[in-house]
Amino acid sequence: MFFSSEFLKQIIKDTEEKSRLKCKECWCSTRDVLQARVDSYAMETENYLGAAVIGEIGNNTFDHNWDFAEGYSRGTYLRFERQRSMVILADFGRGIRQSLKAVFYAENDEKAVNVAFTQRLSGRAPEQRGNGLKFVLESVARKKWSMYYQSGNGCCIVDRGNVIFTSSGLNVIGCLAILTFEGGSDEA
Repeated sequence: MFFSSEFLKQIIKDTEEKSRLKCKECWCSTRDVLQARVDSYAMETENYLGAAVIGEIGNNTFDHNWDFAEGYSRGTYLRFERQRSMVILADFGRGIRQSLKAVFYAENDEKAVNVAFTQRLSGRAPEQRGNGLKFVLESVARKKWSMYYQSGNGCCIVDRGNVIFTSSGLNVIGCLAILTFEGGSDEA
């Protein structure tokens, strides 16, 4: 894993604290606020593919969550770090496994995360959706960026093009994504 357990614990703690406080720099309570922040990122960095990846993950908060954990508001936590080469997103919704429950039985969070990133399947059936996280995974892997994505204790880790699905000893309410865009390739 390219992030230490201590780093992840600190990120989880920080996202929970700032989300409860609705930190103005980090909290997107509507899709419009999220989109404005993603658009600003794209214009500042000219990383349009990265912006599309951020937007897809963030939009899932609004597309798939109807219930949020007690004490957490509807919305997406979005923070840019290190001159915008690292992006942290989180929501405190129902998570991937619960979102897919109506269309796919996953015996655990790891299986649910794997299916969400590798199959064309959506918890919003019968809508013809379900390619968003596949697009995220393919884009991050192809560009050799890094991503740590966790829902519950299921994880998708992409490190310089290598993809691993695993479980974590930590549990995440909803979803957490950490993306790094440095060190990638310039290939399309």
